[in-house]
Amino acid sequence: MKEYDVITIGAGGACYPAAFRLKQSGYNVLMVDEKGIMSGNCLSEGCVPSKTIIETVHNYKRMREFYNFKINYSDIIKRKDRVQDIRYKSHNEELNVANLEVLKGTASIIDENTVEVNINNDINSKERFHYKHLIIGSGATTSILKIDGYQYCITSKDLYAFKHSIDELPESIAIIGAGYIGIETASFLSILGVKVELIEIMDSVLKGMDIEAVNKLLPLLPEMNLHLNNGVQSIEKYGNKFKVNIMDKSNKSDNVIVDKVLMATGRSPVIPDGVKNLGIEYDRRGIRVNSGMQTNIKNIYATGDVNGIAPLFHAAKRQSLIAAHNIMNGDKLTDYFNSSAIPFTLFTIPQMAFVGLLPDELNRRGINYIRTTYDIKDDTLAEAYNEMCGEIDLFFEENSMKLLGGYIIGNDAGNIINEIALGIEKGLTARDFAEMAHQHPMTFEGIDTAARKLF
Repeated sequence: MKEYDVITIGAGGACYPAAFRLKQSGYNVLMVDEKGIMSGNCLSEGCVPSKTIIETVHNYKRMREFYNFKINYSDIIKRKDRVQDIRYKSHNEELNVANLEVLKGTASIIDENTVEVNINNDINSKERFHYKHLIIGSGATTSILKIDGYQYCITSKDLYAFKHSIDELPESIAIIGAGYIGIETASFLSILGVKVELIEIMDSVLKGMDIEAVNKLLPLLPEMNLHLNNGVQSIEKYGNKFKVNIMDKSNKSDNVIVDKVLMATGRSPVIPDGVKNLGIEYDRRGIRVNSGMQTNIKNIYATGDVNGIAPLFHAAKRQSLIAAHNIMNGDKLTDYFNSSAIPFTLFTIPQMAFVGLLPDELNRRGINYIRTTYDIKDDTLAEAYNEMCGEIDLFFEENSMKLLGGYIIGNDAGNIINEIALGIEKGLTARDFAEMAHQHPMTFEGIDTAARKLF
């Protein structure tokens, strides 16, 4: 049986940062991944392809205000594929330079020091490997609502997968689920002229996000028909279209007739075989870990989407490095995950981004805070981009003036939020931001402008 210091289940963002760090420190590392490549779902069917499409459409929206032209969706898909191809080649080069091994296969956990791999995902070709430390970074997969007619639905994978994507737009689409995947997709499709029917069983879109921020974003989004408090009962063929039968909370039935139906009902953690038998604790949200990414078995770690703490690629990378640092310290915790400093960007058009404690949570906890705001309609760069909407809101602890959280709606939100996250991580105060000279003309200037209002 081959022996390794560290084996990872997965080769995406939850695993490869740890693999590189450990390899550089002299550890013998094997990554096992069913795709056999270093990518994870972010590159294969998630954030990289979806954001390539969305950013292209976003730029198209900005330009068409001044120039009368049409954009070909098949060309957008070709560009998406080129970006994915570039990233795959870059990852392969990184692997070769580092001399890191990726084995294609599906891993099962046999005991606290052994995994069994179906080589090339072939159940008739098995091999066992011994490890001292295991990192489970198996990610998450699309959740499918098993209603009548679910087989007629497409998923985000059909939209974004490498060289297997839909490259022709439907005239109309029903999107089941108004979480971040559903509403991001609805946003760019609407701009491209698709009639969007967005169906959500809850009483609001983006459930779980701060209500104040969501309510400010909604009026700024492209046109779409919202069907809130409606559950999908069934989907059926209707000529060359589909009929989506829905029912609201008062049992009133209705339907929408569309060309395509997208199921965007969230993602579920991929729990490897053997987790349950070994006694590793988990629930429907994922494998339970402490702040150092350890499971209840201290030489086994779980990082990224599989633990459900913060299902974001950048969070997975940070968790991966935390696991590596704690492995290098003999499974004693020296590095910890701070979820309050992990930024989230909703890539709608316009964007919304947030980090830390926002009004819903601040009020729930009874924390006294001070708010300051910058109106992006006054922003120079937003004017240049013809996107004069939204705002920057910052929340500081009342006594210490330490930054607690913030959200941004509008121009460049996904970039600006990183500085706010860094401020939370490093314990910066309103004075620190007020004294920062942000470059002009950048929407970042809104941070120091807002902070100076407090002095």
